[in-house]
Amino acid sequence: MPASWKIWAAALCATMTTTAVNAAEIAFSSPGDFTEIGLNIKDTYSANPDAITLEVTLSQDAQQRMAAASGAALGQDLTLIINGKAVSTSRVQSVLDTPQLEISMSRQTATELLPALLGLTPGANSSAASQAEPVVATAPVAMAASAAPAGNQLASLAAAPVAIETRQVTPPSVAASVVETPVMPAPVAQEPAPEPVSTPAPQAEAELAAMLATDTVPLVATAETAIASTDVAPPAPAVAPAPPPAVPGWAMGAWLPTSATPSPYAEINAGDPVTIFANAADAIACNKARFSVLESRNTRVRLQLAPNSQCVISGVQIDRLQISSTQMPGRIAISLYARQDEFDGAPSKEGIYRRK
Repeated sequence: MPASWKIWAAALCATMTTTAVNAAEIAFSSPGDFTEIGLNIKDTYSANPDAITLEVTLSQDAQQRMAAASGAALGQDLTLIINGKAVSTSRVQSVLDTPQLEISMSRQTATELLPALLGLTPGANSSAASQAEPVVATAPVAMAASAAPAGNQLASLAAAPVAIETRQVTPPSVAASVVETPVMPAPVAQEPAPEPVSTPAPQAEAELAAMLATDTVPLVATAETAIASTDVAPPAPAVAPAPPPAVPGWAMGAWLPTSATPSPYAEINAGDPVTIFANAADAIACNKARFSVLESRNTRVRLQLAPNSQCVISGVQIDRLQISSTQMPGRIAISLYARQDEFDGAPSKEGIYRRK
């Protein structure tokens, strides 16, 4: 819905009644007069939270009729009728010439009006279902259904009567059911024939005696031995190399020496500002000199500048840099080492820098 709503209750009197004597009427049909329909079921911050708000957009013809009816009923009562049902009657305070309306009504009225807004006709489903339901029955079933009261579904499901013929069954006698079984003689157990004893040939006896004398037995490779010999121990998993050290995020960025003197005209620094990138250092006399990271910790980073770099920071020909974290947030310590300085010794210059 558009945001430019004109509230029905604001243009009409706040007192809402269901019937009024000698009140003008304006009737709408939701299929032809409403181009948009919305229903606000709950509004906690409304003056009447139990009321239902119907939000509609009128067609051009409906808007013209609403403007004419509200103009003719200025200072009088006007009854709003939707789909043949009187929704509310209120006193007109101004002409309603807008396509958007918000209509406040009770929950009972909204419940009775909702089926018509949805395009549903009461009783249509039940009548259509009764006309569409086919009834197929044989002659006995139809007779039973006509004798049963209307609406009884059991009569339509009744089956035709089945005639059951009973016959007397004479059980057979015991003598007739017994069948004589000839007696078979028991089988005679036979003793198994003795297995023939193989006698080794003289030549085989000689070969066996020779193997026993030398304690050598020929080896015959079985399937298990062949499989075991082909098994190769799996190679040890490759260990990924450790990543090279990198400049941490807390050390990167643009830094200014804390001894800078503020000025209303310009920013005056006692030292050179330094910018640390991931692989280069930049200053006034140091044009992005590339470096390699020698050590990277949570509290300290050591950088080695390239041999051919000409980097001068705060008057020091830089060969190495050390960046250390401090207890103060947003501040670091930068130590400048020349070529002759020991990295584990005192630097040529050192200072506290703040983030720019």
